[in-house]
Amino acid sequence: MNEALSQIVTYLNLYMIVLSRCIGLFIASPVFGRKNLPNIFKLGFSMILAYIILPYISASNLSDIPFLQLLFLAIKELIIGLIIGFIAFVIFSIFFLAGSFIDRDLGFSMANVLDPQYGSQVSISGNFIYILSTLIFLILNGHHYLIRGMINSFYLLPVNSLIKVNDNFFILIIKLLDYIFIYSLKIAIPVIISIFLTNLILGVLARTMPQMNVFVVGMPLKIIFGLAIMSITFPYYIPIIKTIFKDMYEFIFQSIKLF
Repeated sequence: MNEALSQIVTYLNLYMIVLSRCIGLFIASPVFGRKNLPNIFKLGFSMILAYIILPYISASNLSDIPFLQLLFLAIKELIIGLIIGFIAFVIFSIFFLAGSFIDRDLGFSMANVLDPQYGSQVSISGNFIYILSTLIFLILNGHHYLIRGMINSFYLLPVNSLIKVNDNFFILIIKLLDYIFIYSLKIAIPVIISIFLTNLILGVLARTMPQMNVFVVGMPLKIIFGLAIMSITFPYYIPIIKTIFKDMYEFIFQSIKLF
């Protein structure tokens, strides 16, 4: 009887620890952690995911663990889940940065919209690309890769392991920031080049026809031309977005290995 009770307490404690890591993911991840999703949904899905993961997790006897140590383990697991979700969250910021590059050339820089996820104003083009990429993310079952990364994290970082930040973790952060800048430029570069050529043509026209008001003609022309280029280059965006989501899983995997 005592052995059965001890096993039940062990599984309950282990479930609470696993649940803490799942909650961390659902708080910080870009898709599951949106502020317009009810918290009861995040908690419920975290509980279901923790219940599914629990049979595959092994740990030492947790029945007689002190409460403070159990609390420490839960906080540690919450931090790990937050790190996994935060890396995915940062990867998704590529689309907002690309949109800010595009809006700067289109003249939309002053016309920002409020994004509830970030709690700040974001560019119109960035918000559009973000919504498009989120749809592609769900169509490609990217959320499955995110959950798979969470499950694999328990094999790389067991629940009873200690967090030791490796020096290479900060190098990985620098690589991640470099990756964000490069891929945001890859998304925005067709529009940037097209607007540059448009400005070049308008400059030549202003020289040859001084009577033409370039500022009046140029602004709507750049907007129309830029939006047309964005529409034409949609097929170009999709493989880039696929690559970004594939690399997101690799960044999560590499970051977990560095603890």
